[in-house]
Amino acid sequence: MKLLKTKIGLIGMIVAFFIISKNIFFAPSILAMSSENYKISKDALNFGGNNSTSETYIADDALGDIASGENMTSETYAVCSGFQCMGEAEFLSFSITQGTAKPGSAGAGINLGTLTTSSVTTSDGSTVNSLFILAESSGDNGIVITVKSDNAGLKRASNPSVVINSSTASLTASSEGYGLCVFSADEGSTSPTTFDAVNPYNSGCDKSAAHNVGLVDSTSRAIVQASGDLKNGDAEILLKAAIASITRAGDDYQDNLTFIATTTY
Repeated sequence: MKLLKTKIGLIGMIVAFFIISKNIFFAPSILAMSSENYKISKDALNFGGNNSTSETYIADDALGDIASGENMTSETYAVCSGFQCMGEAEFLSFSITQGTAKPGSAGAGINLGTLTTSSVTTSDGSTVNSLFILAESSGDNGIVITVKSDNAGLKRASNPSVVINSSTASLTASSEGYGLCVFSADEGSTSPTTFDAVNPYNSGCDKSAAHNVGLVDSTSRAIVQASGDLKNGDAEILLKAAIASITRAGDDYQDNLTFIATTTY
């Protein structure tokens, strides 16, 4: 059988939106004060305080703090009130790079090269890039990374009606398909929660023989997540594609992927 060769380039457009799904209220300040020479962005009304230290501890004390308290919540808000809450800024850190090995580089994109019917093309650690995600969040209720596709497959720029559709499947040679899978997901040793792949992207894949993938389409789908505060979240995502003998030849197949990080405090 004559092999059909199709050159497919994947454009990786990475967008990071930092979304907080609960309103966060801090202690009501007396007044934010500033002049040409100084700025006090937060102040609290109390009787006094001090920094206490010894060989084994450091304590930041507040005396007579008015209307203070932590972990006050309802369905629509969360409050940490008082001097001790001022230094506890919530945070979300999120980045995506591409490369054949960590750390990769931002904006490198992924070029799947020339596809043939004899094999599944995959991020392989040598010629086809992987996606690398780094994430941290102080959100008590977790962080979710989602992915969505502009084309729901690999689409020809010159003939948009021609698409290699994405689906959740075990890709095989000579059968059309395209999708993503999580090769690895890990977290720092001090992380309170684990960083985990989400179904259907967690069904097992590697860079040579295991080609189970999850679909990408216009729906934002969770691909990795943590259930709470996350430290040093680290994931590698593989892209995979295959063609059939009836796949139309072309060198302008492409897709745009958008990744979004959402945390809940």
